[in-house]
Amino acid sequence: MGDGVTTCDVLVIGAGPGGGNAALQCAREGLSTIIIEDHPEVGTPVHCGECISEIACQNLDLNLPDEVISKRVKGIRVIFPDGTEKCLTEEGYVLEKHLFERWITEEAISEGASLHLGHKLRSMEKMEKESFEGWICDGKGDQFPIHAKIVIDASGVAAVCSKLVKLENEQPLNSKGKVVAGMQYELTSVPTDGYLDFYIWPEYAEKGYLWMIPKCDGRANVGLVTEDKPRAKKALDEFISNTHFSDSDQTLPPWKERGSPAFGGTIPISGPFENTHYDGLMLIGDAAGFTSPLFEGGSHLALKSAVFAAKTASKSIS
Repeated sequence: MGDGVTTCDVLVIGAGPGGGNAALQCAREGLSTIIIEDHPEVGTPVHCGECISEIACQNLDLNLPDEVISKRVKGIRVIFPDGTEKCLTEEGYVLEKHLFERWITEEAISEGASLHLGHKLRSMEKMEKESFEGWICDGKGDQFPIHAKIVIDASGVAAVCSKLVKLENEQPLNSKGKVVAGMQYELTSVPTDGYLDFYIWPEYAEKGYLWMIPKCDGRANVGLVTEDKPRAKKALDEFISNTHFSDSDQTLPPWKERGSPAFGGTIPISGPFENTHYDGLMLIGDAAGFTSPLFEGGSHLALKSAVFAAKTASKSIS
């Protein structure tokens, strides 16, 4: 490559849980790895309920440090409109997600990966002569242009590579899938017995559900996921007002200094994309449409698909 072009074996788009773990695993494989993140810091804003099961941690061989764990929980309680309850015992953790994402990215850096914040990918050009030679990626940020042998898209629901990469028929790699809206508040003084409460209450979340996810110090995430995005905040406010949560106060989460206490994002629900890989490109986590079909959780699948992507990158480059 000529002067002014940054080169690497693997370019990871996004420093969420999938991107951080992809970079960590690639670096451990001895691959020169760059992570780019379009936000000014890793871990914010938080988009999810912040949970991961003990089974998932064992499956990932993930040893969580104490500082990223907010609360250890016993399992899930599903609550129906008639008051019927069903408890599912599965121990796990409620995380301080912003700290978790920073920790796993710092682990990647300690293994040799480099992180560049405020970098937004805007174009990808396939490098081919007699055979595929990688991607030239350009965008906003002083590390661009970047020549990468392999790109791992961990950009979340934005799925940037699916939009930028065109197939032979000039259509995008993947069409936009269906999404639902997730929104929550952090409340204080919320009673808990150590279970996550999931409310299947269509009055407030038709084709969705609501939750109470306990955290330390009496805090809890109380939120919903719904297909009715315009009504999401109103429905959540009504749910809180009409239940015992009305006795609790809203507070800004620890990663947020000002603004609205509500936070969340959109979640892909169409299932895995048609094309989760292409020449020198792999999609992981939400960027690939990998979310749980039951509760739309995505962290475990993002972390696990990152492992597979890193192994594939290592084998293809070696």
